[in-house]
Amino acid sequence: MLEISWEGSVVILKMKRILGVALCAAMLLSLSSCLRLIVKSAHSGSSETSSEVYGFSSEEPVSSEEDVSSAISLNKEYGNETVGWFTLDSTFFQWYTPGNAETCVQYAKSPTEILTMDVFDCASIKEQTGVDFDSLTAANTKMYQLEQASQTENIQKLTGAQESLGNYPAYQVYCYYPDDDQYLVTWYMDSPDKTKVYYVAAEFRSSEMDFFNYAQTYRMPGN
Repeated sequence: MLEISWEGSVVILKMKRILGVALCAAMLLSLSSCLRLIVKSAHSGSSETSSEVYGFSSEEPVSSEEDVSSAISLNKEYGNETVGWFTLDSTFFQWYTPGNAETCVQYAKSPTEILTMDVFDCASIKEQTGVDFDSLTAANTKMYQLEQASQTENIQKLTGAQESLGNYPAYQVYCYYPDDDQYLVTWYMDSPDKTKVYYVAAEFRSSEMDFFNYAQTYRMPGN
């Protein structure tokens, strides 16, 4: 069996479910490139990661000590009733990545500072993959995708943690692409009725770490 550790909480994933997780990963990639890796060219040589497959390091989750209200100028909510909202200032513009699902919504300050929201229907995914889908499964799926990608790409600091997004309990998966000086931070949250998983991502350069604070303004539909 494989052990998946999230800050001390250990989930046992039986070997027979690995195929289901792999199928789930493939299906999620086909559903939305919001769950994509940032598109990179393959690099030769071994990649450094901070975790083993399905294992999570002791590194701290990405978080901020700053008061969001003082860190950014909050003006207006952007989003919709399907995926949720961010409260953003007027420097943002709508962003679109070709191949995204219709539900995917993105806003950006630049081509390297991008926020993403999406939602996944648990019943539909279980019907297609046979996997009981929730936020933990979604986060493990992302870890699986990134671990597989790290075999050909230079991916570092790959970490999973339980880290709330705003007021919502979430599973966070993040990594760093040193060749492009780009962070990818993702969160997965269950809807109150457990029928949906909400997805939020922030992509930013190391020189723009404050960009992370914009993701903290996320508001889930119905809240």
